[in-house]
Amino acid sequence: MKVPFKFFLEKRKATLGDVDEIFALDKEVWQDFPATREMIESRIKNFRDGNIVGLVKGKIIGYLSVQLINYDLSNPKIMTWNEITNNGTTNGTHIPTGKIIFGIADTVSPRFRDFGIGISMVLSGWRIGVEYNVTGCLLGSRIPLFHQYSSKHTVEEYVNLRRDDGKFLDPGLRLYESDGFKPIKVVPNYINDPESENYGVLVYQANPFYNKGFPALRNPIARMIDRWGHKFLGV
Repeated sequence: MKVPFKFFLEKRKATLGDVDEIFALDKEVWQDFPATREMIESRIKNFRDGNIVGLVKGKIIGYLSVQLINYDLSNPKIMTWNEITNNGTTNGTHIPTGKIIFGIADTVSPRFRDFGIGISMVLSGWRIGVEYNVTGCLLGSRIPLFHQYSSKHTVEEYVNLRRDDGKFLDPGLRLYESDGFKPIKVVPNYINDPESENYGVLVYQANPFYNKGFPALRNPIARMIDRWGHKFLGV
C-alpha cells in the first residue's frame, strides 16, 4: 500500500453541506449510475455516522457510505443493491440496531487513486463496524470480466474460477478476497452493469473484534483500526 497521501488525508463525518461536492465526485467516478443528491442527503440524515468524506486540502476526494442491516448468513437471501438500500436512499432499510454493516459506496477521485486512500476510507467503515459492534461487513462485488466468459460458463461456475496462483479469476472478487471477504451469494439484476451482465456477488467478512473486550474499549480500538487496520484486518 502506498501511503504518502495518507498523511495529507483528512477524514470526517459528512454533513448536509457536503452533498453537492459528494454528488459531483460520485458523478465523476460512477458516470453510468451516479448517486443523486437526494440519495446522498437521505443517507446522511438516516445515519450520519455511516457517511465519511476524505479531504485533501479541504476538497472532498473520497466518500464512504454504509448502513446497518440484519441479514441471515445461514440462509442468505437474493437481494439487489436497490432492495438492500431502498434505491440508494437507505430510507427504511437502515436499521439502527442492525448487526451487519452493509457497504453502499466507496468512491475515490481518479486523480487520487493508488495512494492508499480507498483503503483508508474502507478502514473508516471498519471503525464504524467496531464502534457499533457488528458481526461483520457485507457488500456487493461486481464481476466485470463475466461478459467475456458467459458463453462458456454459468455465473456460478465463473464465480468459482481460479487462476493458476489460486486467486479468483475475476478482478473484482480477487480484490475483495485480498481484503478478507468471501463470496456468499450470486445475485441476478444486482445493479445495472453490462460488464457483469447485471450480476453481483454478495461478499462478507466477519468482524474479528465482535463482542471482544469491554464496551468501553470499542472506541479506542475503533480509532486504532481507522489508523492501522490494514495490519489487523489484512487490507
